Amino acid sequence: MTDAMSESNKKCRQYSVDYLKFGFIPSLPDKQVLGNDAMKPSKLQDHLRRCHPDKTEKDLKYFQTLKDKFQKRPTLDRMFAKK
Repeated sequence: MTDAMSESNKKCRQYSVDYLKFGFIPSLPDKQVLGNDAMKPSKLQDHLRRCHPDKTEKDLKYFQTLKDKFQKRPTLDRMFAKK
């Protein structure tokens, strides 16, 4: 019973557009999926500082451009989609 209760009480962080200022959309910039606990803004900022120190001074526009390029990249679904 306690396992079921702890499962239902877990907070599942939803993606927020505010995460973009930390250089994060799912799988960006290092194409890594982060866990629920790592989605806290303080941990995202720490990840950016530790893993991508060259990008800490980039502005929001840089990350928006990176996001747009990532979303427009060719995928198998798009390559084989009927036109």
